[in-house]
Amino acid sequence: MPLATISDLLQRRKELEQNLQLLFNRSCQWSRAERVRGAATIENLTQQLFEITEQIDAAHAA
Repeated sequence: MPLATISDLLQRRKELEQNLQLLFNRSCQWSRAERVRGAATIENLTQQLFEITEQIDAAHAA
């Protein structure tokens, strides 16, 4: 897999942040089952966001 450019990483981070915001905005309307799935999705996206931020930081440091 080719290394992503900083621009690609920044774009992906923006998308993840937007998706997380959408989930948080809708979370008050979720049923119990949706809350369980939603929490797992939020956790997954948050982990991806953390990993991408680390990659961006490493690219800036290089």
